[in-house]
Amino acid sequence: MKRSTVLTVLFCLCATAGFATAASDQVALPGAGYSIAPLEGAQALSMVLPASGGFAANVNVQIQPYPGTLDGYISLSQGQFRQAGLTVLNQRKEGSSEWIVEYTGEMAGRSLHWYSRAKMKNGKVYLATATATKEQWPPLSAKLRSCVDSLKVTN
Repeated sequence: MKRSTVLTVLFCLCATAGFATAASDQVALPGAGYSIAPLEGAQALSMVLPASGGFAANVNVQIQPYPGTLDGYISLSQGQFRQAGLTVLNQRKEGSSEWIVEYTGEMAGRSLHWYSRAKMKNGKVYLATATATKEQWPPLSAKLRSCVDSLKVTN
């Protein structure tokens, strides 16, 4: 399979396949002035900054069912990164339930930079990921990292 096809498939799988939102009546965003009922089976949250250079830097939150250990999740993710030709820049575990990873690579013809925080709880992984182009990362990284680092799992 061509590398671009693998990357596209990986992106689509990460964005949609098998991920479920937590059951709740409403997602409340008081600072934005609204709440909304979540779609079952949808990505939990997607936030997009204004586009520049044809790409909108973003932060997405996904809730992934995962009954295994954090080490198993890390191993699985690292294998997917290798298969997609992505390069891990930094990674660290915090305790037995949290993994933070920063990585770069090409996807859909763009050089991208990602920063993710995965938190495991009750058979699920709560994954917040910031994505920006290589050019966007330097001016936006502090804002994107702060957003991702603010992830709290309350269930």
